[in-house]
Amino acid sequence: MPELLGKMRWYPGDALVPIKEADLRKIGRKNGVSLSLQEIVGKAQKVLPGGVMVEWGWEMPIDEATQSIVTIEAGDEAAFRQCVRELIDTYRGPVPMWGMWGSSKQAEAIVNELLDQDDGWT
Repeated sequence: MPELLGKMRWYPGDALVPIKEADLRKIGRKNGVSLSLQEIVGKAQKVLPGGVMVEWGWEMPIDEATQSIVTIEAGDEAAFRQCVRELIDTYRGPVPMWGMWGSSKQAEAIVNELLDQDDGWT
């Protein structure tokens, strides 16, 4: 079982660039951690006139909203930190209030510490 388990959740428009599995594989190999991607397409999406997609998520469970979830599993804190730093630098950090839902407490604390350093969300 990994020492650290982090789940970073980006909702539409949060990430600076699209999150791709191939890119995550490279980041994971480089940092010696396991990364996986889960894409959730919400059921409450609507397309407004002009082609703008919106999702009314106020009354749905957070895990049913459209999102990209990157799961980080690491047995080493230094590798975990380096990987999270690269994810933040590449995609920007998730919104801390709900962006780490499902993480272990230690992983969430590390991610929030790194976000606080320079990302501006916290």
